[in-house]
Amino acid sequence: MRFYTHIAGSILFFMIYCFFMDISNPIMGLFFAAWISVFPDLIDKLTGKHRGWGHSIFWIIPLILVALYQPLLGAALIIGFLSHLFLDIFTVYGCPLLYPVMENSFVCLNKNRRIKTGSNQDKSALIFIILLTIPLLLFHTPLVTILDLEDTLTISYAVDNKTDNDTLDMNNNINLNLQVSNKEERNITVEKVNDTVTTIMVTKINNKIK
Repeated sequence: MRFYTHIAGSILFFMIYCFFMDISNPIMGLFFAAWISVFPDLIDKLTGKHRGWGHSIFWIIPLILVALYQPLLGAALIIGFLSHLFLDIFTVYGCPLLYPVMENSFVCLNKNRRIKTGSNQDKSALIFIILLTIPLLLFHTPLVTILDLEDTLTISYAVDNKTDNDTLDMNNNINLNLQVSNKEERNITVEKVNDTVTTIMVTKINNKIK
């Protein structure tokens, strides 16, 4: 497949990962997933062998080591790289996953149904991937702020201030202006003057704060 299809595929798979892992800000990960998705073809151009060293599954080993130190970055690299190999399995020539141990390519589907690089099938796959990716990008990245999906919550909280003689002095109202993102629940902890702790549960229902 063409590089743009691989980039779109890596973004889609990484966004699915972010959705299930509840990662709210995946922008940096998206960049690395897109970059690594063209890595196999770049390696093959440097080595001069099409579908060779760059398409070997053994590249996953150093990527796992990266994930041990930087989980989000490593996950982006692993997903972007594997997405390239996965999509190439559906192409005419397949993908030599075990290269150089075994040069035979792994393929999927019948030969007449496989995708030829640069063909209308390739472009159709790109369009299909984009249509799946757009909703995930809109509702699972900071782009939601453009749609005004964040709510502002104002809480009036009364605090009793007492003098040294433990006599009641006055009541002060404190307004807390809190930005509540589009999450199902959010805990807010407020410390009183008398060292007790009050926890306020904020629940969002139908884009309204209750």
